[in-house]
Amino acid sequence: RVFDFYQSPHFSKIEWVEGDVLDMYSLMDAMTGCTCVFHCAAIVSYHPDDRQTMYAINVEGTENVINVALQQGGIKVGFVSSIAAIGKAKNNDTVDEESEWVDGDFNTHYAITKQRSEMEFWRGIHEGLDGVAFNCGFIVGPGDFTRSSPSLFLKISEGMSFYPPGGSGFIAAVDCARIIVELTLSNVNAERYILVSENLSMKELFQSTAEALRVRVPSIEAKPWMMHTARWVESLREMLGGRKALVTAETVRNAAVRFYFNNEKLRKIYSAPFTSIQEAISQTAAFYNLQKKGRN
Repeated sequence: RVFDFYQSPHFSKIEWVEGDVLDMYSLMDAMTGCTCVFHCAAIVSYHPDDRQTMYAINVEGTENVINVALQQGGIKVGFVSSIAAIGKAKNNDTVDEESEWVDGDFNTHYAITKQRSEMEFWRGIHEGLDGVAFNCGFIVGPGDFTRSSPSLFLKISEGMSFYPPGGSGFIAAVDCARIIVELTLSNVNAERYILVSENLSMKELFQSTAEALRVRVPSIEAKPWMMHTARWVESLREMLGGRKALVTAETVRNAAVRFYFNNEKLRKIYSAPFTSIQEAISQTAAFYNLQKKGRN
């Protein structure tokens, strides 16, 4: 559906092979004869019930991919990491590729798994692997609206009055994919790049998304007590048989934080224009409405 939405001719060219990053044999079979592997498999979650699986997939899964790539040889890995794996600057300074990781309670379990998985990637580089790491920001684009960043569209479509006070770095999914492919297939090696096109507040994101979906625009900044109340309401809904809570202790703790991300290193080697986040939001909202219409 995503390929059709973008009118892409490439879907028919895909050979689908079932595998599992926790199954070494399936990785060996799938990667045999490959010269390039894009490691995109990961779980993005802030829910306590997902932690054990998330650590396994994100950390052990990456270890397996790297080990198979090293074992088979001649494979370059494009590793999809996250800005969550980068150390956060102090005093709201801008984060770049050299920012130092600091352990602390402000790190989510997702961030910890991505930082550890990136360490597996760099371990592979030291053992002779060719590859590039991409620290992607909040990716805006069509997808499964019950998972990861697209779930924001589902939540806002239901109507919201409040927006969180924080902010982050964002990039359109189409730009993210294009950069990862182009740089991995280039001569670039043993480098990491922050993939962020714009730094925005969550207010800007929420309001633009609501406008694109043509639903109520959040106009009130959520105070800490409001976010904790939302967390308990979501938790109660989940216990009563509703969908898994999107507001958790970790999301509340990080909702008020704003980080700025510097993409200067990327811009030195990638000069193509970025898709504006506003355009990415509009495209994603259009896809969301198509899927909603199809369900109805």
